[in-house]
Amino acid sequence: MSMFVLRHRGIAWFGRVLVVSLAFALSACSTAPAGSTNGRLAPTTAKGAGTSVAQPQPANADPRSEGDPNAPITVVEYSDFQCPFCGRFVRDTHAKLRATYIDTGKVYFQYRDLPLTSIHPGALLAAHVANCAGAQGNFWPMHDQLFAGAATQAWGQGDSADFNTLLGYAAALELDVTQVQACVQNNQFASQIENDMRAAAALGIRSTPTFVVNGHLLIGAQPFEVWQQLLDDLLAKPSPNG
Repeated sequence: MSMFVLRHRGIAWFGRVLVVSLAFALSACSTAPAGSTNGRLAPTTAKGAGTSVAQPQPANADPRSEGDPNAPITVVEYSDFQCPFCGRFVRDTHAKLRATYIDTGKVYFQYRDLPLTSIHPGALLAAHVANCAGAQGNFWPMHDQLFAGAATQAWGQGDSADFNTLLGYAAALELDVTQVQACVQNNQFASQIENDMRAAAALGIRSTPTFVVNGHLLIGAQPFEVWQQLLDDLLAKPSPNG
């Protein structure tokens, strides 16, 4: 039984940013625009949830980001934990970007949720679990584990069996599992997920992975060489501040 109730309210789509990638249909998960959802969970049969909730992050902290917020390039990824092309980006490209551009202070990288629930029934649950792990400072380890599990089809239906599997990931990462479970069941990050989806809609984004790179859209799981050319070109441009 699905754990989620989704209400489509409809959002206008705006295509005002430059698309710098071609043939994205071969490298991205895509669905018809679904408007927004309320990102909330229906009651679950999972047992043992307490009343505690995940602890808030310090002021101005973003557990879903990597790198220097003052970097000359900001990359915002809109992704779906059940999308195989998003998984391809994680496996083939993300680590190279981190080593070459993020850890060297050139790129500030941010993850945002765009679960394509009409084709990926487990994606919304995974988004909730990842954000709840992030509240304990472990978004990126959970991010990697979710994509690894999706690749082996260890989860994918968004049901109570999946929830137990994902709580097992939390236990393996030595998180407070009761806190993660309560965080998910209390819909603690429903508004954040909803806001991410609305932001994607406002940009005309309807497939994953899609990246906003200093105002440009890069669509699909492009190889590192495409990223390298784009980022190096942007870095070579004079700063607007002189």
